[in-house]
Amino acid sequence: MDKATHNPTEQDIREWYNRRYADRGLGSMRPPDAYQVFLNALDVQPARTLLDIACGTGFLLRAAAQRGLKTCGTDISEEAVRLSRQTSPESEVKIGKGEDLQFPDGLFDYVTCIGSLEHFLDMEKGLGEMKRVSKPDARLCVTVPNSNFLYWRVSGKHGTEQQDINEHLMSLSEWKQLFSRNGLEVVHTSQDRWPMKKIRPFATLNPLRIVRDLSFKLVWAVLPLRSAYQFIFVLKKRAN
Repeated sequence: MDKATHNPTEQDIREWYNRRYADRGLGSMRPPDAYQVFLNALDVQPARTLLDIACGTGFLLRAAAQRGLKTCGTDISEEAVRLSRQTSPESEVKIGKGEDLQFPDGLFDYVTCIGSLEHFLDMEKGLGEMKRVSKPDARLCVTVPNSNFLYWRVSGKHGTEQQDINEHLMSLSEWKQLFSRNGLEVVHTSQDRWPMKKIRPFATLNPLRIVRDLSFKLVWAVLPLRSAYQFIFVLKKRAN
């Protein structure tokens, strides 16, 4: 299923994220320690170049810079860019949308887009831009939500907390088809397990909540990939 909640404009999206980052600051997205998983998935090496698209708070940029990479970021939100520059001052961060990257062709060894592609107005154009700025042997890491997430299917709810601005939900096979249509080959796919790590059953004294949270963590731990919350895709450019 490919679902967008409505038809916002680019300005609508920019303003929505500006409000979010202004209200929540560095707490807008994942905490700093949640980003190493993406760098590990890419097996990043020092002294190489990385672009983070929709860089948000800049925590991934900082983590990459600390591992010796030359880092660049871009975000449609001026507030996000301000936060990223504050978080990772050694990174070059620009204001801009993912469908029109302000970087030259073939510049980056790694490109990341974490939990953002599904919010693009034109996902295929965004993927084309990722390819354009990537070196021939580059690796890309893209994290996207699963329309077949078990909890959503059981509860009747669908979508992430950002669905009220713009969101496309697709299944594992549909995401793979999208990448293939746009000249990208899937190298590896895994689950995004960060939400499970956020659940802390014993942070409360409420026995019902403890049982509920323990049950949720158990179910999450054994979810098959096709029923996961989000997918972490490592991609490469398909040879012509």
